[in-house]
Amino acid sequence: MKRLAIYSSFLFALLLLWGCALFNQQKQPLPPARELPAQWLGQEKLAEVIPPEPPKPEQKVQIHNGKGKRGGPGQPNSRARYPLVGKQGYEERGIASWYGPSFHGRTTSSGEIFDMYKISAAHKLLPMHAKLSVTNLENGRSLVLTVNDRGPYVAGRILDLSYAAARNLDMVNQGLARVLIRTSEPVPGQRNNDIVGEFFIYIGSFESEADAKCLLEDMKSLQYKSSMIKTVRAERDGEIHWRVEVGPYKSMSKANRAHSMVVKDYPSAFVVAAEQ
Repeated sequence: MKRLAIYSSFLFALLLLWGCALFNQQKQPLPPARELPAQWLGQEKLAEVIPPEPPKPEQKVQIHNGKGKRGGPGQPNSRARYPLVGKQGYEERGIASWYGPSFHGRTTSSGEIFDMYKISAAHKLLPMHAKLSVTNLENGRSLVLTVNDRGPYVAGRILDLSYAAARNLDMVNQGLARVLIRTSEPVPGQRNNDIVGEFFIYIGSFESEADAKCLLEDMKSLQYKSSMIKTVRAERDGEIHWRVEVGPYKSMSKANRAHSMVVKDYPSAFVVAAEQ
């Protein structure tokens, strides 16, 4: 019995020491957890290269049955503004846009290959290779460039800049900006306060010839002279569009006077010079 009591006491002491050791171990702070890679936690952030916004497609004209204005919705143009042409040259204020990736490497109206990384612009009226001073009225930045393309074929815009030009004017992110464009001297074809050449009133553009002819019939119903309205097949780098135009007019002033009447029926219409 004495040996049993001694053995029990020894066993109890051993259990007590083991319990204390276990308690002390649990009181010790746990080692810090290993930091997992961010991608394992779904938090990885990869740098993205967002390409510039491609140019908008050519404007499509909607024909409304019955009475009321024709033309694209949301394009009020009852008070058209025309550029100033004087002894100091050409001056115009309005909205500029820019184009880049989707047209890079294609042929412009001047015959040059478009390079989005070179400074250039498309203009509706000015002759090819005319030099322009362009000022971003929203931040005061300006540059000088050469017109080498025709456009933009969108109502309410006066200039389509290359990506490089838009970057220099700090308007790439905005996409659009109010600009002032000027020439430092009279432009080719200028006669006093007018520009002589071949001008048209652009009504709309369609991928289908049938749609273009439908608009043509709509214009005839409004008593437009058949000899002055026509559809034009425009092919550019394999893409075909059918344009509806009024003209030609032998000067910008004559086209502007006609436009002031046409715009009452087709608010999206605008004056444009011949391609070259």
